[in-house]
Amino acid sequence: MANVVEKSTAQQADEILDDEALAEEKLLEELENEELPSHIRDARMSELKEQVHQYQQHKEKGYGLYSTIDKEKSVLDITTQETRVVIHFFHPDFRSCALVDKHLETLAEKHFGTKFARVSVDIAKFLVTKLKIQVLPAILSFRDGIVVDRLIGFEELGNNDNFTTEELEKRLAKTGIILLPDVRPESNKSLFGYAKRRDEDDDSSEPEDL
Repeated sequence: MANVVEKSTAQQADEILDDEALAEEKLLEELENEELPSHIRDARMSELKEQVHQYQQHKEKGYGLYSTIDKEKSVLDITTQETRVVIHFFHPDFRSCALVDKHLETLAEKHFGTKFARVSVDIAKFLVTKLKIQVLPAILSFRDGIVVDRLIGFEELGNNDNFTTEELEKRLAKTGIILLPDVRPESNKSLFGYAKRRDEDDDSSEPEDL
């Protein structure tokens, strides 16, 4: 059932939450057409109710929206309390960060099972130092509180600012932080609290230094 939520969009979640009764009615019609045994039908109904419950929880926590975090402690709270989180460390004066914001806002609506947010480097100074963020934009992916991916600058996106939302989406899907049917997540071992990527120590060609 968790996979259903992870693969849903914000719009799909809203439709189910706006008319839970209609969703149950449609499911009942499908089950009747399939002529399934009663115990299987009961199980499917239970799954639907659990799905609705998870959708409601996610919506209350801001899933489906690209939110701005205004306290550094909130970054720690979100990344440790939620399973999949993408955080954009940004600077308000950097054009490259504004470009990333537009793409991530679209992805937040599309991937309801992942929490998307951004935080200013001026607010998250301790984390910027701890995570050794020296170049922006910096997109970090967290799974259960552990950094599993770091996307620094645009080098992996063609090394220019003309990349599409779909290109960023496929890049993020490589580590399984979001799910795409045509992208198989790479196995990436965590090392000292984050998964070290091949480009992590080479920031010379990245757009903007802190």
